[in-house]
Amino acid sequence: MTDSMRAVSDICATITKKVDRAYVAECGIKGEIPEKLWRMWADTGLLGMGIPEEYGGSGGGVSEIVLANDLLHQAGLEMHAAPNQMSRTTIVKHGTAAQKQKYLPPTVSGKTVFAFSITEPDAGTNTFKIRTNAKRRGDAYILNGQKHFCTGFRESDFVLVVTRTAAADPANRTSGLSLFVVDTKAKGLSSTEMNVAIYFPGKHYVVNFDDVEVPAENLIGPEGRGLEAMFDCLNSERLITAGKAVGMADHVLGRAVEYAKIRAPFDTPIGAYQSIQHPMAAAKAKIEAARLMIYAAAALYDRGGKAGLAANRVKYLSSDAFKAAADIAATTFGGAALDLDNDIIPFYLRAKLQEVAPVNNLAVLGFIGQQELGLPKSY
Repeated sequence: MTDSMRAVSDICATITKKVDRAYVAECGIKGEIPEKLWRMWADTGLLGMGIPEEYGGSGGGVSEIVLANDLLHQAGLEMHAAPNQMSRTTIVKHGTAAQKQKYLPPTVSGKTVFAFSITEPDAGTNTFKIRTNAKRRGDAYILNGQKHFCTGFRESDFVLVVTRTAAADPANRTSGLSLFVVDTKAKGLSSTEMNVAIYFPGKHYVVNFDDVEVPAENLIGPEGRGLEAMFDCLNSERLITAGKAVGMADHVLGRAVEYAKIRAPFDTPIGAYQSIQHPMAAAKAKIEAARLMIYAAAALYDRGGKAGLAANRVKYLSSDAFKAAADIAATTFGGAALDLDNDIIPFYLRAKLQEVAPVNNLAVLGFIGQQELGLPKSY
């Protein structure tokens, strides 16, 4: 561990003594942001991780952000900070000096929060099919379109939006994509809360862009050449959410282990039964293997290496580990897992979500098969 990662570890240990899972679980049931936890991210300097010191941050990179998410989620302290973190990472890597100076410092204190918007109803995993578009008009761009599953949109000050600034070209589908920073209070923006019931401490929205005027200076990177910035953003998201996944997997597995030690309907603790013990052991092995891969991938990303394959591998491995842990936890608790007071089913639902988001595991396997194994393209 680096000195900055040791500092993160110490900060997280302090936070877990002051905020408990019961508070975050209650926020999840209500769909509310855990404000107490958010303030501690800001007050302790965790929000500054990944932001260069010259912009008021604490330095470090995605490795520190992953570690913070891993450690806090081991304590069940879930907070959906990934959209904010991944958007800032993109600005750090691809923004102009003026953009960095304008947008980054306020995020360190939590005064400014970013959301991220890419998913569309008719595109889904195939980002190249998105229809939201931006057309240049003088010193501004006019955005039109619709996005789904924009987490925390109304609770954010800005949203990083992936759009088309040129029509899709069948001969070069990677061209014509651009990223913009958009003020969430801009004229022409409207949103509708989605009914996503996963007992998650946050909200998701459908966002409509109707002739939204965005200053040209808000374009991140060259017009129509936003592919690299977009994938840097998405790869950081996969790494950050993977850190969350192994943390939550450890938390829910630990809860099940403690229950299995005392639950004894036939006098012997059920943890002694191989049908319970073996899946628990297998889940723990998966968690630790995924965790090792995550930190190796995050270090590669921070070094500026090509992290696409690594990010996809850990997205798959971490979600598989989380699924295994949540599944055996639900089995161990039996019918009691469905009682929200036992706080097991929220992790079971989150594990399923982790399988399909931020990218579907089936698409991840197709990508690995083609890029690493040289198999024919499947999609």
